[in-house]
Amino acid sequence: MTDKLKWGFINIALVCISVVYAIPNIITERKELTQEYGTLSEVFVETYKYKRRKSFGYRDRERLVLKTSDRTQKTYKLTDSYQGHWVKFQDKNAIGKELRVYLQTDNSRTDPLIVELDKQKVYGKSSSLFFSMIIVLMTVGLSTYHVYKIMEKNN
Repeated sequence: MTDKLKWGFINIALVCISVVYAIPNIITERKELTQEYGTLSEVFVETYKYKRRKSFGYRDRERLVLKTSDRTQKTYKLTDSYQGHWVKFQDKNAIGKELRVYLQTDNSRTDPLIVELDKQKVYGKSSSLFFSMIIVLMTVGLSTYHVYKIMEKNN
């Protein structure tokens, strides 16, 4: 009984995460996202303490920090999962160019969905949706399995 309850709880949690976070990020169009822009003024790599789930200790992790300076200074942080794109921002010629950022549906400035530098997409929604797709697929698979078990038990 407790095993069924545990899997039911996991299924409910996955459905909630899918509905609140994963599905909106997958289906939103560019025009529906919060868009921010400014002139790229500073780029640097920052080391911060990161604690993994189910871990007791912290480890050092790097992220790229992008700062814009126009009317208001805004800071965007790209974690090391996007490290392949860092080179384009760290180029000397990137400073002073227009930075256009499309935030995720929760308006977080960490790992935005789309980043454009001087009207050219550096990375986009498709590269940042891997985990959202995994969450949705796990939700569909687990929900289908539970419905199948319920139907099998009733027959």
